[in-house]
Amino acid sequence: MSKRVQNSDRAASASTLVSVPQDASRLSVKLVEKLRQDRGQGIQFGITRLDEVMNPLRPGELISVYGLPGHHKSSIMNWLSTRALAMIGPEADEVVVRATWEQSIEEDTLAWLARDSNIPMTKMVRGKLNEAEWQLILESSVRRAVSPLWLIGHSQIQSGERRQARPRMTLTDVALALEYICEDATSRKLKVKLVVLDYLQRIRPDPQDGGDRREQVMEMVNRAKDCALSFGCPVLLGVQARREVAERQRKMPTEQDAQETSNVEQTSDKVITLWYPHKTETPGSVVTTTRFTPRGEDGSGGQPVAENWTVSPDLLLVGIPKQKLGPTIDSVPVTVDPARGLFRNAVHSSETGAANGRSSR
Repeated sequence: MSKRVQNSDRAASASTLVSVPQDASRLSVKLVEKLRQDRGQGIQFGITRLDEVMNPLRPGELISVYGLPGHHKSSIMNWLSTRALAMIGPEADEVVVRATWEQSIEEDTLAWLARDSNIPMTKMVRGKLNEAEWQLILESSVRRAVSPLWLIGHSQIQSGERRQARPRMTLTDVALALEYICEDATSRKLKVKLVVLDYLQRIRPDPQDGGDRREQVMEMVNRAKDCALSFGCPVLLGVQARREVAERQRKMPTEQDAQETSNVEQTSDKVITLWYPHKTETPGSVVTTTRFTPRGEDGSGGQPVAENWTVSPDLLLVGIPKQKLGPTIDSVPVTVDPARGLFRNAVHSSETGAANGRSSR
């Protein structure tokens, strides 16, 4: 190939990276117009104090969810999946897709059945279901069968029947699976509403991701962001927090606490962090969060108020340390039902007069 042709190709490639001032103005107005048209269409937590701070999850965004093991990363991403599913109408061509390295297809679906049937997962896992509960599970399974929630991963039952090891999926495998879902899986063309990747440290690197582990993880984060852009949907990425977080007095991860790579912090549009004090603190001890008083029209208010919360199995702290084009918050208390994967508003005793320090609604 001649040098002139090479330079011509490079110039053509470079031209796609340049926006003249008129294009920048036009595209920005087009974005604002789209945001106006899509108002109310972004995915929200459904938790009042979080939704007051966090902008809705939008197409093209990478949202990373940090936490130590057992601190409800998968549960929160399952919850946001459910919130996305609730926005899809019965005749819509939209789907939510979860790619799971952490759990089997069966285990992942148990969480859905628990939320839908209101039967704790522990009862299902132990097989302690009476006839009435069994019928509820069967009814819930029918609703699951028509829910537009698609899963990418391995089946525990099928792997056992075929005596096959679970597949070691790369993000190239996931991208191909997403293309199949959108283009070929049904007679209709489908659009992805939300992608969930659970979780980063379990993803197998592609051969082209390099030989160094940090380089591999960095490329996987880049691919997750590319997935959000190419499929036009938000992508939730579960991320293990560094072990050092567990050694701190306050064990809420920061945006800098992703295990193995700093690229998560740099590439993510939002970072959600989780601390489940029941795993790390003495039961009955106290953790403190800060809430700001509402601002009046004259600008008054906005004063910090400390709130103490008693450590118990139903208390989870959720932070938003990074958010492009939005505010951040260190931690918001949330009431969690671990057995059913449900999350609700936590209400402080100062708001209700309750003696036990917390109620929920």
